[in-house]
Amino acid sequence: MELMNDMKIVLEDVLRGKRSVALGGHIRPDGDCVGSCMALYLYIKSYYPEIDVRVYLENPRPVFSHIDRMDEIITEPDGSRTFDLFV
Repeated sequence: MELMNDMKIVLEDVLRGKRSVALGGHIRPDGDCVGSCMALYLYIKSYYPEIDVRVYLENPRPVFSHIDRMDEIITEPDGSRTFDLFV
């Protein structure tokens, strides 16, 4: 439990003052990539609703379709946005 609290504190520090965050993964995203990107995306959406967060991934395989909000993944960035933080 202490590790979880420490991680929350670090994340709070990283996100402090950020208005926009982009999350991305590697090419041909596997389960670790999709899962970790979407977990952080959902966490930020839930606990930091004031932050504009976007997740960028190549088209994930249908096996991941059970993950909440998969329809919000951006597969083709248009390059028009800048972000305060990219993970």
